[in-house]
Amino acid sequence: MEMTVVRRYAAFSAWVRGPAQFRRFRNRSSSSKRNPSPRRISADTRKEASLSATNEEHLPKWSSISGWAGTCHARCQVIRCADSTEASQQAKESKLWLPRGAGCSYGDAAILDQGHLLLLDRPQVSETSSESSDSVIVSSALTLRNLLSTLASEGLTLPVVPGVLDATVGGLIAADAHGKNHLNRGSFRDVTDSFQLLLSSGEVVDCDRSHNQELFEGTIGGVGLTGMILAAQLQVIPFAGPRALVEVTSTPDLETSLDQLHRQAQRQEHVAAWIDPTSSGASFGRGIVVAGTPVTGSGNEKTVWNLSRGCPFPPGLGRMLTPRTLRWHNQLRYSFTRGGDHSRPWKLDQLLFPLERWSNWKRLYQPRGFHQHQSLLPPESSPQAIRNLLKMACSGALGPTLVVAKCMRSGGGWLSFPDQGITLTMDIRADQDSENLLRRLNEEVADQGGKVYLAKDSTLTPGLLARMYPDLSRFKDLRQRIDPDRKIASNLSRRLDL
Repeated sequence: MEMTVVRRYAAFSAWVRGPAQFRRFRNRSSSSKRNPSPRRISADTRKEASLSATNEEHLPKWSSISGWAGTCHARCQVIRCADSTEASQQAKESKLWLPRGAGCSYGDAAILDQGHLLLLDRPQVSETSSESSDSVIVSSALTLRNLLSTLASEGLTLPVVPGVLDATVGGLIAADAHGKNHLNRGSFRDVTDSFQLLLSSGEVVDCDRSHNQELFEGTIGGVGLTGMILAAQLQVIPFAGPRALVEVTSTPDLETSLDQLHRQAQRQEHVAAWIDPTSSGASFGRGIVVAGTPVTGSGNEKTVWNLSRGCPFPPGLGRMLTPRTLRWHNQLRYSFTRGGDHSRPWKLDQLLFPLERWSNWKRLYQPRGFHQHQSLLPPESSPQAIRNLLKMACSGALGPTLVVAKCMRSGGGWLSFPDQGITLTMDIRADQDSENLLRRLNEEVADQGGKVYLAKDSTLTPGLLARMYPDLSRFKDLRQRIDPDRKIASNLSRRLDL
């Protein structure tokens, strides 16, 4: 039976202001009794710290902080808050601040020059009731890795699993993150039932689709500019198992790649296409489509999400990244798959997190870092738009080192990225011409009626942002009402006049 709204918020408020960091709730009748001694599950906080994107725990108070891709930098004061009470006090006292999770935003969305970065401490203990549940309430500071591991041990998982294990729950909501199953399950907005938000004034408010609805829509995808998410209630589903049946199919050209991507997205749960940007002529846009669906009862749930990192990339390897070596690599990758299309079991984490097998892979782009340009292109323009963007990106000194396409469905949230169409993601090594290239790509995306993902962006302009996000004025109006002095800011908000 459904829990009443009053009881939901009573439980929610009691949780976030108390010592517990994680509780599961079952929708029960008011007459049912709660387990008086919830089972406790320890979380390895040392591992959490070592996997944090920037390891703020070991930084001095004033530090040079970078975006995750290493191209954007700011001098910030990092302030760790033990709980919501301390965070509220810091919000009141700070003249200029920004909430920050694990710092997984690629560009300048999670940095604030000459301002305070407020972080919630990582959870020390996970606590859960012994009954089954269809939702969980978690600290916003909990990483996806820790959350998935805890849920899997109890036979549960999230309907939406974004591809960044080290991101925090708060960061995933602020970015309205999505995974390879967006066409089937949607984004993090679709699994977020409610959350508690710390405003710039220090006030804590509850938000869901019917209560403080504007704050709900503005915060999801709002890149942290409405306040600090303290806790969230997320939907969970039964965990099928740690393995998936995966189909790998090679495609000879761009049209076939996109057609196969669409076909597989209608049949399978998690689908993405690798596009070879070095191919040319009749084989331009050839690729490999990887599609998989979890297999029920396929193994021990406790072993999933604990990926072992491979050997670290040696320093200086980036000097070997040239147009010639990139062509060789892509030719080998395509040739290895061509003619060997197959359907076989994979580990689920291998399907969802392919880069987690490599340690420090960002060294490939040192010392300047890289950009990840992710755009959403509407269905009516996507084939030609993707062709245009690929050709434009390949005109650079190196061209994109990685190109991935996924199918998307309609989304929500005023500044949310997910929408109907195809998303094209390109990794581009930073050099003297890369920012000019990104600006040309942004113009092309806007001309095609698409949008650029703010959590990955570092080069958009206010004018292009207004063309891409029709609800921008609603977001700005909300910001003006709840934070007229713009106490909450980021380098991104300054650049885009948010």
